[in-house]
Amino acid sequence: MRLCVVGDDADFSARYICWLAEQRGVEVDFLPEDRLGVGWSFAVLDDGRQGRVEIGDRTLDFDEIDAAFVRLNPEPAVPEELGIDDTAKPVYAIERRHGLHWLLDRAPFAVVNRPHAGRSNLSKPYQMALLDSMDLPVPDWIVTTDAGRARDFIGRWPEGAVYKACSGLRSHVRRADEQLLERLIEGSSPVVIQRYITGADVRIHTIGERAFATEIYSESVDYRWDEQSTRYAATEAPAEVVARCVAAAAGEGLDLAGFDFRRTPDTDWWCLEMNPVPTFLPYEAMTGHAIGDAILDFMLPAAKLDRERSPLLSGAGVSSS
Repeated sequence: MRLCVVGDDADFSARYICWLAEQRGVEVDFLPEDRLGVGWSFAVLDDGRQGRVEIGDRTLDFDEIDAAFVRLNPEPAVPEELGIDDTAKPVYAIERRHGLHWLLDRAPFAVVNRPHAGRSNLSKPYQMALLDSMDLPVPDWIVTTDAGRARDFIGRWPEGAVYKACSGLRSHVRRADEQLLERLIEGSSPVVIQRYITGADVRIHTIGERAFATEIYSESVDYRWDEQSTRYAATEAPAEVVARCVAAAAGEGLDLAGFDFRRTPDTDWWCLEMNPVPTFLPYEAMTGHAIGDAILDFMLPAAKLDRERSPLLSGAGVSSS
């Protein structure tokens, strides 16, 4: 079995998948995006079903590769040895990314995730409307640059509202307050303002038809930016919620996805977003959820026959689901 891990060689999730695969006896090749064209290259024949990857002095035909796991850096470096002028580097990086996307979307082996999958995340308003249509209720929201409209919307909810970016870029979710209104008055790009839901944060990771639910305990509005006071615990999600997540991910072409929920004290489940490139390490490390192994099981089903639990997950008291 052979796995290629593509993207950012400083990404902990990517390196962890490499390590887990090696524990199973899987051959692993790391293909850093910032070394494409320098340390490795690829050639594609016909419609992409045949081709090869060249790594140094080695050549791998596509039929020798069983799967690829992808974790791309939002701002991959451009090698200095290419001698590209600073003004041209962004153009080179974009062209390189397009070439890599072309390869990964057409590769004949399993790819988690293919670049075309989960594109709805590029527009939060579009994605929230999509989730709502898939019976994953989303808290009421508006997109605006108008301070008066924003103030009226915020005042509708006893618990107030939060705001976040419209794009798919990772952004800090904050309480909608007077500072936001002042920024809108001064002139701001559009923002999503959303009803604030009181309750517990729950992340559901889906890998194919498998799912892992984690409850997050935090006093902050956005626990991702407040790691010191955050705790994680394995939990159960209703079967119908899990089924809807699995269906939504499949509909978006995502083999791996991360769904963020708020669960109210009345056990209503409100979906906040669907992440097409979810981190999973803190959730696995703190709960014992075997998410990394599930990813490998999905990509390399034949490797299940030789599966050995990794030392990090074989200790007493660690559970998986």
